[in-house]
Amino acid sequence: MILSRRMKESPAMRKLLRNRGALVAMSIISLYLLLFVWITSMQVVAWVGDKTDAYDLSQRPIMGALLTQRTLERVGGSNQPGFGLIAEPSKRIEQVKFFFDRAGKIFTELDQQKENAADIPEGEARTVEEIMAFSRLAERQVAEIDIEELRAIHSKGMALFAEQDTLRELRSTVPKIQIATEKLAEFQAQLDQSDDIEILYDDLALTIDEIIELIDDYAQIIADENDPLVSIDTSSLVEAMDALYDLEPMDPVYDQAVIDQIKAGLFVAGEGINDAVEAKLGEIEPVLAELYPMPTGIEGLVYKFRLMLGTDQQGRSILLRALYSAKIAIQVGLIVSFFAVFFGSIIGAAAGYFGGAIDHIVIWLYSTFSSIPYLVLLVVLSFMFTGSPVEKTLIPLYVAFSLTFWIGPCRVTRGEALKLKSLDYVQAAQALGASKARILLKHIIPNTSHLMFINSSLLFIGAIKGEVVLTYLGLGLKEGASWGIMISQSNTEIVSGFFWQIGAATFFMFVLVLAFNILTDALQDAFDPKHVG
Repeated sequence: MILSRRMKESPAMRKLLRNRGALVAMSIISLYLLLFVWITSMQVVAWVGDKTDAYDLSQRPIMGALLTQRTLERVGGSNQPGFGLIAEPSKRIEQVKFFFDRAGKIFTELDQQKENAADIPEGEARTVEEIMAFSRLAERQVAEIDIEELRAIHSKGMALFAEQDTLRELRSTVPKIQIATEKLAEFQAQLDQSDDIEILYDDLALTIDEIIELIDDYAQIIADENDPLVSIDTSSLVEAMDALYDLEPMDPVYDQAVIDQIKAGLFVAGEGINDAVEAKLGEIEPVLAELYPMPTGIEGLVYKFRLMLGTDQQGRSILLRALYSAKIAIQVGLIVSFFAVFFGSIIGAAAGYFGGAIDHIVIWLYSTFSSIPYLVLLVVLSFMFTGSPVEKTLIPLYVAFSLTFWIGPCRVTRGEALKLKSLDYVQAAQALGASKARILLKHIIPNTSHLMFINSSLLFIGAIKGEVVLTYLGLGLKEGASWGIMISQSNTEIVSGFFWQIGAATFFMFVLVLAFNILTDALQDAFDPKHVG
């Protein structure tokens, strides 16, 4: 109560609370901190459950949603866009095919177990339920129906895929027909100029035969009488081809009107193939809904939440990875800023107040460290842990940042301590016989607390950005989820025009850093004695 009343009566606190930008920034930071507390708490609860074998928190749809292992879990196809947006047809085909291939592994393993039943030791063969559970994608799993019914649905979908593959292969037929018509025109132009007429007749006949066969192949697959290529009557070309083989060409050699009709049909035939491919995809997706039905209830809501920002190249939830990365960033920021400000402020205050040899040693230390390029020093310190047992943890980052970030608080606090030790109340304490240690702890350090607040906020931002940079370079966090890892893994996705992962990582980091920048300015304005009104 006393502390609360003193805070309300503090001019600095009143000035801070009147700053609307600071209040908005603190609200945003509070949300990030709540996320950090939630994830950390659930990790502790999950650890207790694992040690006691009492429960498995990772199977709980809400409480276990943001555990480390869930951020590495595949939830769908690769590079699925977020906010319910639909990918282009070629990417949708790839994503749908992924589900059918995953379900197909169920039947492959069951068939292998059946064939090798005599060679499998008793009790080692997996049950149907275990095999089906292995194909689960977070909350989404194959339909819980009879295995033979499931096999029939899978076979139906694969048959549609086979038809679609045939349609996709047909796309190469259109340019082949176009090339053949161009060759036909070249051969005809040579008739009046070549002495070897019989060879030209054979070339013309073979080219016409190729055009007829390609159109027949096209017509067998595209069973649409309104299609511009299917509706073409090629009987006159057949007659022209037979005449050329008999070395008694027609006059003209072939019906140019039919060839012109074929050329005109080629311009719209490609669109017809694309429409047919998309129509076939429209037939496959309902089958997928039977094979892999969307979860309902709470699990359905959690699964939709996972897919809100889409999936990365490995089919993992971008949203969950971005949220978990916020926890990593805050964890690094809190630990690094605490140790750097705590030790830097104490060392700086001691150097400024005691002076003498202690001051010279501290000045030499921070002068030496500050003369080394900041990023290079961080890289070297992080690289030192490569190959150690803690290489894949955050400990190298903590050590690297703590050994460099103390310089700023130390220099600022030292300067403030030099000013404070000459003030009247410090001189009075010395005259009353107070020890130097007591004066340092009771008067010097408490009166530099405003600098600690400001430096903590600044170093928090620096630690977050440093962690992202080092992780992106491969010298930070090696496993799990981090904004740096997400940005690094999005390199190949950007080439193909997929920006969801780098966009999510950048957005969450931008909001947090911006909020702390605003709060830092407000803290400096409110708690710096030169600005307090």
